[in-house]
Amino acid sequence: MDRPAELKSILEQAIVRLFERQPNIFNFTPTTGQTEWNLAHHLAVELCEFFPSLDHDLDVLKRDYDNRRPDIIFHTRGTHKANYLVVEIKRDGNPREIDSDVEKIMAYWFRAPLLYEFGAVVNLRTDGNHEVRVIENA
Repeated sequence: MDRPAELKSILEQAIVRLFERQPNIFNFTPTTGQTEWNLAHHLAVELCEFFPSLDHDLDVLKRDYDNRRPDIIFHTRGTHKANYLVVEIKRDGNPREIDSDVEKIMAYWFRAPLLYEFGAVVNLRTDGNHEVRVIENA
């Protein structure tokens, strides 16, 4: 079983649902700026259907990690024994930004005591395309 490939498929299904259900996700007036946090919220709503037994949180503060804040996490609150997935979101990200988020996942969220099983970087593009990179904590 290729767990990273399965997880990538789930993330891609959730992105497709997001774009189908909200085809205007990038349409804002000139006075409104969209942040990655907004995209993270909407993607988390779609993803939670695939992980009903896990809690999901957005933009939580990790005090022991230089106050870093992962965009989306799927876990069981109150313990580090069920830290499953950490997702970083990019809006029209470039390859350097995506690589930087992969490094951040490996440096912060894969180390003890958090030990997330998987990390993912999702790049949502305003042209309707997307990129997903999944990494497994070895």
